[in-house]
Amino acid sequence: MYGSAPASKLGRINTISSTGLYLLTEERWPIGEVISITLRREGVQEGISPLQIDLQARVASHREAGVGLGFVLPTGLAPDLWEVLVKNADFRTETEHISSLFRLVRTILFLCRLCPSGAEEAIHLLGGELDEFRTKSAIEIALRAEKLIAGEPNADSMHAHPQIVASALRDGSWSNDDLIRQLWSGLLASSCTVEGTDESNRRFVELLVQVTATQARILVTGCRTAKELTLGIEGEPLKDIIITPDEMIQITGNHDLYRNATDVSYLFNFGLLKKLFDFTSYLPKDSFNITPSSLGLELFRICRGS
Repeated sequence: MYGSAPASKLGRINTISSTGLYLLTEERWPIGEVISITLRREGVQEGISPLQIDLQARVASHREAGVGLGFVLPTGLAPDLWEVLVKNADFRTETEHISSLFRLVRTILFLCRLCPSGAEEAIHLLGGELDEFRTKSAIEIALRAEKLIAGEPNADSMHAHPQIVASALRDGSWSNDDLIRQLWSGLLASSCTVEGTDESNRRFVELLVQVTATQARILVTGCRTAKELTLGIEGEPLKDIIITPDEMIQITGNHDLYRNATDVSYLFNFGLLKKLFDFTSYLPKDSFNITPSSLGLELFRICRGS
């Protein structure tokens, strides 16, 4: 695909190497002009897929049936990694190796677009600083964020502060919980602006890194319920959100109600819930108050990519 979305066009590649490609097209851009292209494995469904990569190419020559394009690779992308990807990209059978290569290169290119002059720290995380599990988690967080940003009208010009990007990948990669990784992806996406200098989400990075998977489920349930209620001047629900012990067990999957109560207490201490759980009695509790605070609702909004 070449050109800007949504007016991008489909083109076929005659030949490709690690330095460029011969694109079959009727277009004749001026020599030296840089265009945006998307390389996609044949047969991949429409929409954003890990088996595609977006990059820049410079017009090098005009030929009878098309144009010669030279790849404009960011400095953060290792040439040997790119060469391996190009050599393996034309295999007819998709393998885990090819899929992993596409995902890694796609993630690096995305990070270079987010931080044109400061992606080194984030890229180093994927280049060996993290173990295999955490590298896969970091890649998943980045690609989900890319998908969220793609829906913005100025997605191609969105940037983020390098420290926030690196923190989101480093801290988010520890979790093996899908909900937590979704929240980190949303936080990363919401940190992107055209200017790319906004650091206001640092406080949400510091908050989210403390939240466990169980606590996240409690908070998300409270925030989703609060969205359907009337909010007061301070942005908090006017009506408390009370759930039963059975509902709490369904949310957390944990039958230890004292453990669930402890998680509610942690969320209160983080400033994310309005009410502190009452530990003055060891009698079984018949309800839990999971009403989010204005800070909790703001964290929820940010972590959904808003």
